[in-house]
Amino acid sequence: MLARRPHPLALLAALALVLAVAFGTATGASATPPPAAPGFVGITSQDTFVGDSAYQDAQLSMMKAAGITIIRQVFDWATIETSPGVYDFSPYNQLVTNAAAYGIQIMPVFYDEPAFLSSRPKKAHNIFNYPPKKMGTIAALAQAAVSYYGPNGTFWQDNPTVPAEPIRIWQIWDEPNLNFFWYPHASAKNYVKMLCAASKAIHSVDKGAEVVSAGMPLSTDGVNLYKFVRQMLGAGAGPCMNTLAVNAYSAKASGVIKILTKVRAVLNAGGASADGIRVSEVGWSDVGPKSAFRAGVTGQASEIASVIGDFGVARSTLDLRGFVYFDWRDTPPYKGVKNFWGLHTGLLKLNGVVKPALAAFTTAVDAL
Repeated sequence: MLARRPHPLALLAALALVLAVAFGTATGASATPPPAAPGFVGITSQDTFVGDSAYQDAQLSMMKAAGITIIRQVFDWATIETSPGVYDFSPYNQLVTNAAAYGIQIMPVFYDEPAFLSSRPKKAHNIFNYPPKKMGTIAALAQAAVSYYGPNGTFWQDNPTVPAEPIRIWQIWDEPNLNFFWYPHASAKNYVKMLCAASKAIHSVDKGAEVVSAGMPLSTDGVNLYKFVRQMLGAGAGPCMNTLAVNAYSAKASGVIKILTKVRAVLNAGGASADGIRVSEVGWSDVGPKSAFRAGVTGQASEIASVIGDFGVARSTLDLRGFVYFDWRDTPPYKGVKNFWGLHTGLLKLNGVVKPALAAFTTAVDAL
């Protein structure tokens, strides 16, 4: 079922355009950090990214009150590198600046290479996401990003009045185990080439950075999650990442923990016991079309409270380094996409009204 959901990263450009109209003018592995430490409690919020500064400030204030310490944000490669070797990170400066004022970190996701680096055929169907022609081309992007936003990065040097919140956690791609997003065929071997190239580049600038693998879901459209992780480890992924990410969707919170427990076992058996785990997506909808992930208003709040509590209990045994809830706010339908459960997972409704899910989220985070 997950394989058929429209992907929030692959459809970034279309989604951003709709959100800009809807919200833009509105107001090596280290020791596991404490549960509520920076970077552990995360959210995705594309509406915050595309909103104006006043809107961002309002949302970030609410996020801070909810205990959120990190935002998982797509860094769209095609937008950043508009011509070979020229990198422009300015579209992200406002969010980085405003988040820093609240002590909230950003976890970038490198995704969606520019056309001149893509393996996409000229007459290919645009809905599929193709990997780069050469996996190593991501290294220059990664090095440039860390040099700009990392410790001693030029962004902080050029903006001394902005509270320093250097980016230290970097995620490489999303869902490469699905054919749809690594078209035409998912390849752990090729993905590991990308991961290792990015990791080497990141650590050449910031040796203490945390390199996170792509988030990977359970799916029948591609390579099974556990098999793909085993293939990654066989291809040498272990030393190239500090943390493995899982997009851990399940009908129940208990199912999320079962997924993570099995992933932990695969890592340990594959010689990667030092690598931690991050949940880079998890969530339930309250309304919307029928789905295993539609829990109802009360159920959404209940599952969120349960899974965050479970994360706290299991974080040591899993070496769980953080989680990201998807999503902060419900998303309006966008071109070419039918209504589906993933548009209704927000802690806020589309009109900004707070759901019971937000109170459940906040209480559960406080309990950590």
